[in-house]
Amino acid sequence: MVNVAVDSGFWFALYDPNDTYYTKAINLVKYLNTSNVIIPFPTLYESINTKFMKNTVAKVEFENILKRSNVTIVSDEPIKANALRVTFTDESKKRNLSLVDNIIRLILDDVNYNINYLITFNRKDFIDICQKRNIEILDN
Repeated sequence: MVNVAVDSGFWFALYDPNDTYYTKAINLVKYLNTSNVIIPFPTLYESINTKFMKNTVAKVEFENILKRSNVTIVSDEPIKANALRVTFTDESKKRNLSLVDNIIRLILDDVNYNINYLITFNRKDFIDICQKRNIEILDN
């Protein structure tokens, strides 16, 4: 099976029918069933917010996804200090990347994760690292 990393925006879209990317997210759900799913822990902070917790159906469905045997939640502990440093470098300031995006980028760049695909609706934030590592962006 291939390894698919998932950005926060996918979860926002998947559980909000009014989200601009809702239909695209629904079309990408198949990857959750046919791949090893890599979820960077910090994306959970972004995704599981107060609004999300009020959506009972989404809460149950997402919790079930997180419990699947093909899902790995990746801790940011080993890379968070580096990600914080990178967030405040000149290059990051030019791109205005969030700390979470920089953590995802460091995970994508780590050969130990062997990531094949990234599900994101923020292509521009990840295109350079994905091209460098030959990771395909799934956004449609």
